[in-house]
Amino acid sequence: MAPPPSAAPRSVDPPTTTTTPSTDREVEKFWSMLVEESQTAKPAATPPPPTETTTTTPPPPPAPSTPWMGWAGLPSSSPPPGTTAPSAQPTKPRSPQSAALSDASLPQYISCRDAFDYAWHCHTPASQFNSIYRYGSVRSCSELWDDFWFCMRVKSYPPDLKADAIKEHYRAKEVAKYYAAPDQPSSEDVWESRDEKVAPGTAFTASFDAPVDNDAEFQRKDAERRRAIRREVGFVDDEGRKKE
Repeated sequence: MAPPPSAAPRSVDPPTTTTTPSTDREVEKFWSMLVEESQTAKPAATPPPPTETTTTTPPPPPAPSTPWMGWAGLPSSSPPPGTTAPSAQPTKPRSPQSAALSDASLPQYISCRDAFDYAWHCHTPASQFNSIYRYGSVRSCSELWDDFWFCMRVKSYPPDLKADAIKEHYRAKEVAKYYAAPDQPSSEDVWESRDEKVAPGTAFTASFDAPVDNDAEFQRKDAERRRAIRREVGFVDDEGRKKE
């Protein structure tokens, strides 16, 4: 019996090379251009600058905020936060007559009970509502508490010394409110104070109706005046009857 024919070896086909499309070549070219640009755009490594030893001063501590319900408020010698203390001497010119009139109208008596009630009521919502509505913030009650503590200090003074101290206290408040700062409003910004007397015959020269002593005569004239007005506007006719 003849031996089976030997299996012929298979021929190995060479690997087929795939050709890259033109689109892939363009993408590779574009990518290589990006890489080259990134390498050329990178700056050369520079040595770090020498560190300088600088001393920094810590920031100042924040100013303590004044609580709304402060009992004693701020003392008279220290102004509220964010404000400067008013100067003692007024900067606005004042005539001697205006200063004398203002000094004569200064109070010489202060009630400690009223001063406490004013300062206490300043902290209530009813008192603060108007300030919040108009100015957007609560009202400072330090000045009212200053009045109360001032009254407590001078209540044991002798009468004459107490009156002088109270006048000086309110005089300082008036100067700080109206004359210490140039931009503070004052009533003298609207009208000018009269420094001398009015000449006789130059004021109140308008004529006035003669006074009526008889009440019946006054009522009769008033009724005639009313009837004439109604007749002019067309409410009644010439005989006083109401028009239809």
